[in-house]
Amino acid sequence: MSVLSFRAVALAATAFAALAGVATAQSIPPAQVSRELVRRVLLDACVYAEAAKEDAKKEKVVDACQCASAKALKGVKDEEITKIAESRQVPDAWYSATTEAFPACRR
Repeated sequence: MSVLSFRAVALAATAFAALAGVATAQSIPPAQVSRELVRRVLLDACVYAEAAKEDAKKEKVVDACQCASAKALKGVKDEEITKIAESRQVPDAWYSATTEAFPACRR
């Protein structure tokens, strides 16, 4: 899949999710922030970024991103995760840590 078509698919999926979210946002309470939720946010960002860069098999990118997102959160304390509940923003440093851990997680 070319980068342009990947971006088009990602954009379409994002738009659909946003529209679906608007329709149901009032009836569904926001997810409680947890270590697992933050890890999944980092995982998603990693998969989108790395899949757009390379022609590798999708499964290998996902596996490496699973590893990288777990490594990025290894030193994060539960108190730091709890603070995200207020801001609803994952710190840029955690995204950077995931990106830095990715090469070591590739198999």
